[in-house]
Amino acid sequence: MIPTKNFLKALHFMKSEDAVAEVLDFVTIVGILMLSFSLIGLVGYPALKNAQEARYIENTKQSFVVLADNINKVATGQAPSHGGVIKMYGGTLSVTGGSTIQVNMTVYNSTSNSIEEKYVLEQMRSIENSIGDTKVVYEGTGVWVKYPTGYVLNAYKPLITNRSDILIIPVIYINGFPAKSGTDMSKITVCQQEIPSEEGGCGQPSITYWSNVSNVTVIITGDYNSGWKDYFNGTMKWSTSADGTYTARLNDTRNLDVYILKSQLYTEIT
Repeated sequence: MIPTKNFLKALHFMKSEDAVAEVLDFVTIVGILMLSFSLIGLVGYPALKNAQEARYIENTKQSFVVLADNINKVATGQAPSHGGVIKMYGGTLSVTGGSTIQVNMTVYNSTSNSIEEKYVLEQMRSIENSIGDTKVVYEGTGVWVKYPTGYVLNAYKPLITNRSDILIIPVIYINGFPAKSGTDMSKITVCQQEIPSEEGGCGQPSITYWSNVSNVTVIITGDYNSGWKDYFNGTMKWSTSADGTYTARLNDTRNLDVYILKSQLYTEIT
């Protein structure tokens, strides 16, 4: 049984302003806690998720730079094959795309003393890894990152060479239709299949050559052609078209020696 004296004190406290203040303090604290949890849910978690995804994209980009360096050794005939490992972060790793490259050029035929228009049109395709809505790809000996905004970053420059009146353009076709999804480690094996050896192993790329060439135009189609345009314009210092009719043009009247290095790479993703 509660003593009368203590009961009266408690009753007096409940009727006083101190009791109201205590209740208001409690409600305020609960409100602050609920607001804090809400802010964490609305702001903190998305920010943490974005930071994590940015780290995944950077890791994948660096892995593709290493991968591209090794694949290019196969594409240029410096190595018969290559096997690399890519860490996946919940997206899809696949051989995909319908990108193409077309090289137009003006060739002076010294034998017939005439001007001829030549062109090369080949498929490229790409090795693509998605991280959320961002894609990291190997295409045309380069590495490209396409963000959800549509902006395409060139993370690893293609092996196009233009110096000492010599222009070398690699044309790489990625063959194979495998794909893998998830968060596991994935292995990519690439083998040169342009000219298979007599033993049935990997072969070598082929080279097509023209001399006395001028006015070279390169047209690239696909999901990453805006990045190609930036590469040709910013890195190669070629002109680009405002109306989108071509990706880049080398307005040069010099007599260039042009080499088209063609490779067909068979790719397995396991």
